[in-house]
Amino acid sequence: HNRAVIPNVSCSIVDLRMHRAASSLKRLRSYNFRCFATMADLAVYEQRAVEAEGLVAALSQQVAALRAKVESERLADILKTNEELKEQVATAKRTLREAELANGKLQVAVPDDSISEEFAQRYAVQTGTAPAKPSSTSAPAAEVKPAETQAKAAKAAKADKPAGDKKKKAKSAKKPAAPAASDVPSISRVNFLVGLITEAKMHPDADSLYVETIDVGEEEPRTVISGLAKHVPLEQMQNRLIVLCANLKPRKMRGILSQGMVMCASTPDKVLPLAPPAGAKPGDVITFAGYERKPDTVLPPKKKIYEAVAPDLKTNDAGVATFQGIPFVVEGKGECVAEGMPNVPVQ
Repeated sequence: HNRAVIPNVSCSIVDLRMHRAASSLKRLRSYNFRCFATMADLAVYEQRAVEAEGLVAALSQQVAALRAKVESERLADILKTNEELKEQVATAKRTLREAELANGKLQVAVPDDSISEEFAQRYAVQTGTAPAKPSSTSAPAAEVKPAETQAKAAKAAKADKPAGDKKKKAKSAKKPAAPAASDVPSISRVNFLVGLITEAKMHPDADSLYVETIDVGEEEPRTVISGLAKHVPLEQMQNRLIVLCANLKPRKMRGILSQGMVMCASTPDKVLPLAPPAGAKPGDVITFAGYERKPDTVLPPKKKIYEAVAPDLKTNDAGVATFQGIPFVVEGKGECVAEGMPNVPVQ
C-alpha cells in the first residue's frame, strides 16, 4: 500500500516546484518591464532638462540685451539733456552780457563766450563803439585793464560835476551825523515813568485781570491792563503809585486796549508792583546812572528793544529795582523798590 502512494506524492512535489518556477519567471519578467519603463522616463526627463537649460540661457541673453538697450537709451537721454542745459546756460550768459554792455558795464574777454551779431551791430550804432568780443585764444586779464578804464571814467565824471555840488558836500560834511537808532543803548530807549492808579476795577471778561486808569502826567490818563488780580487785592490798587513802562506798543487784552505795563517784582508765588520813592509824582522819569534817556515814542516790536532789556531787570539784595545792577532812580527823590523781594526778576 505504501509503495502505491509514493509515486503520487513525487508527482505532486514536481508539480509544485514547476509552479513555483513559473511564478518566479513571471515576476522576473514584470520587474524587467518596469525597469525598462523607468529608464525610458529618465531619458525623457533628461531631454527636457537640456531643453530647459537652453531656454534659460536664451532668456538670459535677451534680458542682457534689453538691459544694455535701456542703459544706452538712458545715457542718450542724459547726454541730450546735458546738451540742452549747456545751450540754456550759454544763452543766459549771452543775454546777461548783452544787458551789462547796454548798461555800460566793462567786460573782460573770456574764451568761448559771444554775443549775438544783431546786438553787436545795434550797440555799435547807439554808442559809436563796438563791444569787446572774445579772442579765439585766452588772453590775460591784465591786457584789458578794466580798473584803469574805470578810474579814468570816475575822474571824468568828477570833472563834469558843477562847483555847487562841492559846496553842498562841504556844508553837509560840517554837520555832525545824528547817531543811528541802533547805536543808542536799549535801556535808553525804554520810557519808564512814575504813574498814579486813580481807579482800578476787574476786567469784565477775565477774572485774573485789572483794568486800571493811570495818570502819568499827560493830558489824558492811560488805560492799562494788568494781571494782578490774583496777587494784589483790588482795594490796595486804588490811588497807588507805580512804575509804568510807557512806550510799549498798545495792544488789546480781552477786548480792551492796554497802553503800558505796570512794572513788578515777580516770583511764581508772589507779584508786587514797584514802589517809587517818597515825594515822586505822576510823570516823573526813571533814570539809570551812565545812560542818557532817549526814549522812542513807541518801541518798534520787530526790533525787540524791550526784550533785549528785560533779562537784566532785577531787584538787588535790598529789593531795589535795577538794570544790570544800576538802580531805578527818580532824580533827587530816590530809588524804586519792591520791599521784601530781593534778587528776583522785574517784569
